[in-house]
Amino acid sequence: MSEYHHTTLENGLQLVVAPLAYLHSVEIICYVKVGSRYERPSQAGLSHFVEHMMFRGNARYPSGPALEQAFEQLGSNMNAGTDAETTSYFARVHPQSVAQGLELFSVMLRTPRFLHLETERAIVLEEALSDFNEAGVDICADNRMSRLLWSEHPLSQPIIGTPATIRSFGTQEIIDWYTRHYVPHNMVISIAGPVDPVSVQNAAAACFGDWSAAPQAQVDFLLESPAHAFSGPSLDWVKDSDSQLTLQLAWRTAGRQHPHAPELRVLRRMLGEGGASLLMQKLREDAGLTYSVEASLEEYPDCGCLSIDLSTEPENLVAVVQALMEVIAQVRARPEQEYLDMVVRNALNHLDFSRDNVEDLAGRYGWGVVSGYMRTLADDLHMWRNVDAADVALAAATCFVPKQMGFVCIGPWRDADRQEVEQLLRQLG
Repeated sequence: MSEYHHTTLENGLQLVVAPLAYLHSVEIICYVKVGSRYERPSQAGLSHFVEHMMFRGNARYPSGPALEQAFEQLGSNMNAGTDAETTSYFARVHPQSVAQGLELFSVMLRTPRFLHLETERAIVLEEALSDFNEAGVDICADNRMSRLLWSEHPLSQPIIGTPATIRSFGTQEIIDWYTRHYVPHNMVISIAGPVDPVSVQNAAAACFGDWSAAPQAQVDFLLESPAHAFSGPSLDWVKDSDSQLTLQLAWRTAGRQHPHAPELRVLRRMLGEGGASLLMQKLREDAGLTYSVEASLEEYPDCGCLSIDLSTEPENLVAVVQALMEVIAQVRARPEQEYLDMVVRNALNHLDFSRDNVEDLAGRYGWGVVSGYMRTLADDLHMWRNVDAADVALAAATCFVPKQMGFVCIGPWRDADRQEVEQLLRQLG
């Protein structure tokens, strides 16, 4: 039996429904296939800015608060987010209010007025300027690492944009971006919860079925892949007056289509998933060098990035990097089977837990359709039940090499420590 139902309306809008009779809430996510990767340098942050402006009034509701109050009457507030590949709008509603929720989303997505541009610009600027210190230096490790790894490619641009681009956006540019990308055949609506797929399809057709794209709408894009000229290790040292150092160590990867992609997901969980992860054990529990350390994995169709983030006292810098190198060396060797078995059990448990989470499931299936890369629960269960220690070690040995590495250090670091750290990083491999 399929985990979800996938249909397409006559206008090209795709609908994904995961019926879960045993739950008591419904998640609705509306995906638009556009994000920061679609933007030229002069447009950096435009997708995110349009997302914000969608809350600035529509044909029925004059303001974002009025729209949000309408959603709250159906269950809870609604929200939105933008990433490199998609923009999404989402809300949790009562099972009896799914049709009304879809109607509210149709009013929002189909009839924006884009009012109060300067007010929203000020809000987004406040968000963007939090990445800069008092001297105007970008002290966001994510921003700086993206520029190291992706150079002039759109992935190097902050999703929120830059202060300069945010200040440049005008109403017509916002309308043009909306008109070009917010069209039925560039959208996916995903719904998970105790719903009937046929009833949901009928409601979606009633709300969205008569929506047609404007003649000038264009959504056929051939996204440029990053150049393969990157040659690490590439290091970025930024002086800042903060009391701690912010560190990010990252490696470019080959993306979600690569044969090693499943093993990199295993490695990410081994390194940075919870208090029992290798990084937390080594750096926090054993050495007391940090309060928290995380590992994350960005996966795009043709590229990606596995990164490690932490903060520490300036005098700990060399010891932290030494500890990181030891953990990387550990995962490049064949993982201990007992520890790998524990990681697998944890992942399988989380997959079972996600069966009770309508947000997780609507996101899983909706993103799978909009991205063209579906990973069902059955797919992930199969992956985790067939993890092989030798394959994990091979993926680590392929990924964690200097030529694919970037390193960012922000804060009051010392010159002598910098020299020692750079020697350590170049020795990896």
